[in-house]
Amino acid sequence: MKKLLLILAVALLPGCVLMDSYLMKYDTNEYRIITEIRAEASGYKTECSNPLMSNPNAIAMAEKTQFFVFYTQYQPHNEPVQKASVELNKIAQGLKDQYAKGTQVSPIFCKLKFETIEKSAESMQKVIGDKPR
Repeated sequence: MKKLLLILAVALLPGCVLMDSYLMKYDTNEYRIITEIRAEASGYKTECSNPLMSNPNAIAMAEKTQFFVFYTQYQPHNEPVQKASVELNKIAQGLKDQYAKGTQVSPIFCKLKFETIEKSAESMQKVIGDKPR
């Protein structure tokens, strides 16, 4: 009887693992995109004192975070990352909108926005990296 239960448990275990991996799977593209966002924000924050670079950088970051929102939008069982991507995009869009107003944007404001994006992306990296592989 014990052998039968052991055989049954071993037979069912792969099914449970398979179901879990389907429901919460690690997405290498998702991790790559958030890593790119973090790396770009890290570089862009050093160029905030140059208005010729900071405006295009803000636009590029807003486009990248919008892409990330679209990428995560319809993935099943991915609500925490999807919600975080929307919030990250709001930060990037806010910086882009400041430059779109046509007024002088403070280098400190620019740097703080990119640092916030960088730190948020790092937190998201940890969440995405903790998903089962």
